[in-house]
Amino acid sequence: MQTSRHISFAILAVTLIAGSTILSQHAGLFAGAFRTEILARVDNGDVVSAADIAAVAHDAGPLDRASAR
Repeated sequence: MQTSRHISFAILAVTLIAGSTILSQHAGLFAGAFRTEILARVDNGDVVSAADIAAVAHDAGPLDRASAR
């Protein structure tokens, strides 16, 4: 008795799409498409340190601390 080997259309389609995507990537079709360059500059005045936060918290009154919570 022979059994039929049925391949689902969805599995075949997903395999075909994945294979073609891998081959396209290997061929360089997506070269640079998934690369992100971060172009930013941080000035010293923009940086907040723990000492700055402690100084602001120390200068705040008791009512300001309660409302911040």
